Amino acid sequence: MRSMTGYGRGSAEAAEQGLTIEIEIATVNRKALDFQVSTPRDWNGLEQAVGEWLAGRFQRGRIQVQVKASAGSESGTTLTWNESAIEESLDRLRSFAQARDIPFEVDSRLLLELAKMLKDSGGLPDWRELEAPLKTAILKAADEVDAMRLKEGEALAADLRNRIKALALIRKTIAGHAEDTTTRYRDALLERLKQLGLELDLSDERVLREIALFADRSDISEELTRMESHFEQFLGFLESQEAVGRKMDFLCQEIHREFNTTGSKANQIEITRAVIEGKNALEQIREQVQNIE
Repeated sequence: MRSMTGYGRGSAEAAEQGLTIEIEIATVNRKALDFQVSTPRDWNGLEQAVGEWLAGRFQRGRIQVQVKASAGSESGTTLTWNESAIEESLDRLRSFAQARDIPFEVDSRLLLELAKMLKDSGGLPDWRELEAPLKTAILKAADEVDAMRLKEGEALAADLRNRIKALALIRKTIAGHAEDTTTRYRDALLERLKQLGLELDLSDERVLREIALFADRSDISEELTRMESHFEQFLGFLESQEAVGRKMDFLCQEIHREFNTTGSKANQIEITRAVIEGKNALEQIREQVQNIE
């Protein structure tokens, strides 16, 4: 089981072109799969290739991929810049300063900063010439992301396993209180009739009919059975090798439905309290499930 949150970096050298390829992949939770790829301006079409290389690696979540290309180690001392862009920037800065009566002087530090900001990327080769190192760096980053997501997934699985067990104990508590619900109601009914001066015994047809109707309205055995089945399915999903986040989310909705129905049928304060406790615990589970792929 994997979390949808992860981060990874990968790099590869393109020796012939004197470039270093650097890839960063960050993933966060989303209901659907959303790829966002940022590449150098001149590398049109790379986004589609990245999606193909990563196909099947992610089932859902927002996947943010950033692709960078910089001068390699051999040419790392060479600074390439866009001269016209620097001149234009200096003119605009000078005009801005003069309009506001601000002293403006050009020094080597300012020129270096502008050169770094406006370095010429027009010299980048076609990305297809760098396909091998690009793919290598991207897959390295994806492997790091996957390792992080698996590790967090293990932690989430352990936490959810304990929370489901706690829910099962709450269900057991509800079942225990429900066992004598009809008996309590019968005794209370006879006591009220006695207080009203109506001496009726248990063999009276009217009493039997009222008790039978109450037993039918307050019966929560089906809800408890479905709850137990949902818990077993949930624990089974924790052992799955597939993406199970959506299935877990659906199960949480179904468990919430059973708690609601149980609460509406309950006529004991103990059951009502247990239902409230169960719904609060379930909400914490749902929050965790939102991070599972």
